[in-house]
Amino acid sequence: MTTPAPDPLDAPTAALAAAVLEVARHVEDADLTGPRLFALARSADLMEASPSLASLLGVDGDGAGAPDALHLTPIDLDDGSAVDPDPLAALESVQWPDLAAGGAIVCDLAPSAWSVREGTGARDLPSGGALRVVVAALADGATWSALHRGDEEGYVLGAALLPEITQALVQTLSVTD
Repeated sequence: MTTPAPDPLDAPTAALAAAVLEVARHVEDADLTGPRLFALARSADLMEASPSLASLLGVDGDGAGAPDALHLTPIDLDDGSAVDPDPLAALESVQWPDLAAGGAIVCDLAPSAWSVREGTGARDLPSGGALRVVVAALADGATWSALHRGDEEGYVLGAALLPEITQALVQTLSVTD
């Protein structure tokens, strides 16, 4: 079960939310030793830059079958090198690829280590153990987050659920503009 988001979803934010859930599912059972970073690229831009990728995905030369202009493809930036376990420190050194329209960070956090935005369903989060969080942002400042409850209850979703991490992520993206 997923807690309904208290935040409105316009079309660009809905595309970001879909990418957040895709990243969350990708890392759901992964053992994280530190934060993992994902570039978020516009799928149409990726296919334009790589016609062989478009062909592999079944997109015709005339664009038939191409994703809509807002669709985002997460690209795992994990290269196996050690990453600082502090998400804010990890964001200080991130280098986003040229095609990145945004970025996401995934990490496990002790619930007491970070403040969660009020009114988001955060009071329903478990009090013990680490929380798996995904925070994402686009270069234009749109944000979305998912906090995993740690059991079959699913995610708490919304914009800027972890304000400190969200703000740091947005700052890294505004530097690349």
